[in-house]
Amino acid sequence: MLDFKGYLYALLFVIVLHILDRYLPKWFGAIPGTVYLLFILYKMFTQGFTLPMFVVLIGGEVILNGIWFEATESRNKKAQKELEKMKAKDISDKPL
Repeated sequence: MLDFKGYLYALLFVIVLHILDRYLPKWFGAIPGTVYLLFILYKMFTQGFTLPMFVVLIGGEVILNGIWFEATESRNKKAQKELEKMKAKDISDKPL
C-alpha cells in the first residue's frame, strides 16, 4: 500500500507541475528540475553512487524537463495562433 501512495503523490506532483508550467512564467519550469538535480546529487554523494540512483536521476530529469518543454511548446503554439488571428483580422479590416 505504501508504494501506491508514493506513486499517487508523484502523479499528483506531476499534474500540479504541469498546470503551474502553463500559467507561470517560462523560467519557472527550470526550478523543479534544478532542485531535483541538486537533491539527487546530494543523496548520491552522501549515500554513494549506485546505478539505481543514477537511473532515478536521469529518469526524473527527463520527466521534469519534458513537462517544461511541452508546456513551453504549447505556450508558443498558442501565441502563434493568436498572432495568426490578429493578422487575419488586420487583413480583413483593410479597405479595398
